[in-house]
Amino acid sequence: MEKKRSKGIIIFSILICSYALWDLNTYSDFRHYAFLFQPLPERIILVRYFFSIFLRIVLVITGIGILFLNEYFRRIILFISFFTVATIYWKHPVICFKNIVMNLVARGAFTSDVTLTPDTVIWILIVINYIIDISFALCLIYFFTRPQVKEQFK
Repeated sequence: MEKKRSKGIIIFSILICSYALWDLNTYSDFRHYAFLFQPLPERIILVRYFFSIFLRIVLVITGIGILFLNEYFRRIILFISFFTVATIYWKHPVICFKNIVMNLVARGAFTSDVTLTPDTVIWILIVINYIIDISFALCLIYFFTRPQVKEQFK
């Protein structure tokens, strides 16, 4: 008998896989990744880069495993979600946002007509990214720990 999966499981599986594949595409350019994390030592950037790639591949596999209602993958997504919340500052350090905004400043994106300063934009980007990542991780934790959802994985 085939297991019945809820629409929520299908939606979260698609979101997890889509997010991971999008990031894999974004991270395909190591020079861009290294630019974001400068002035960290190259060894540290390389370790972060390979960990990021590895984590995105695990997320794609996990999203597919969740779609097939495998309990092992439900637990992996819970671990990754808790890990995301616990390491949000490591995942999105201030230096990344500073590098992005300073690159925009160098390109002339901020003129005297702009009311927001580069520092304000940096903090807005940080807050938005933190809210999105933490909210999504908490949604995953909430959803995949509900008794009705856990029952589908048995």
